[in-house]
Amino acid sequence: TLVDASKQNLKKVFKREGIEGNVILYVGGIAELFKCSRREERLYLSKRKGFIKLALQEGVDIIPVYFFGNTGVLSVLSSGPLASLSRKLGACVTYFWGFAGLPLPRFGEKCVYARGRPLGLPEIKEPSQDDIDKWHKFYCNEVRRLYEKYQEKVPHYKDKPLFID
Repeated sequence: TLVDASKQNLKKVFKREGIEGNVILYVGGIAELFKCSRREERLYLSKRKGFIKLALQEGVDIIPVYFFGNTGVLSVLSSGPLASLSRKLGACVTYFWGFAGLPLPRFGEKCVYARGRPLGLPEIKEPSQDDIDKWHKFYCNEVRRLYEKYQEKVPHYKDKPLFID
């Protein structure tokens, strides 16, 4: 189920029992969509710390993940008026293409989902900036570790660099 990723809504979701209280959050959002390419991976994470703060405040853990292949299956028009409009709207209204220049996934592209272990975040109702920075750095390091550990499993990622912006 897709849900609004606002702080208020996520707080409600976290109170649900079982799997209904779990979320997969695309932290980089629309900004990250336009940073990646078939030549390099770019995560828009350096300034995205609100999810760490909320997790600390609510006492929920975070499991780092990396999805390999999404930038190989389709390409995205990352500049021009449609890309600018997408950024302003916070929704994608740009052109995607893959097989034969159509919005169809490229054949033969391998996708791999890599998941780490829960970070073990403590509950801190009023986290300091140092607390947030510490856990954010740990999260970013774990995402990088996953990338470096599994990039060999996906052929066109073997020499593809990862940048965390």
